[in-house]
Amino acid sequence: MNVIFHIDASASWPTLLSNVQHFNDWLQAQSDNSTLEVLINGAAVKDATVDSEIDLSLLARTVNIAVCANSMRQHQIEKSQLQDGITIVPSGVVELAQRQHHGFAYIKP
Repeated sequence: MNVIFHIDASASWPTLLSNVQHFNDWLQAQSDNSTLEVLINGAAVKDATVDSEIDLSLLARTVNIAVCANSMRQHQIEKSQLQDGITIVPSGVVELAQRQHHGFAYIKP
């Protein structure tokens, strides 16, 4: 079961990280190698930078992390400012629609 988790507000990080961890634990217990992705857009893109208190390095080892290029431009964030292991997608809303079209379940805490 492939899942995309969506975050666009900084206040949602604790819930999102907890949800992803619980889902990932369940997948491992089931020996399921499904794909998990976190899509970051809106103001939450600021939390994907190296200066952020949110450390995405451990998460990036087992989960695909994508950041919206449109949101990066809106918040004046350059690629060089992002934490390691993050992929930039042209449009967060398009990424969400494409993933759902390809059967990903959508979760937004």
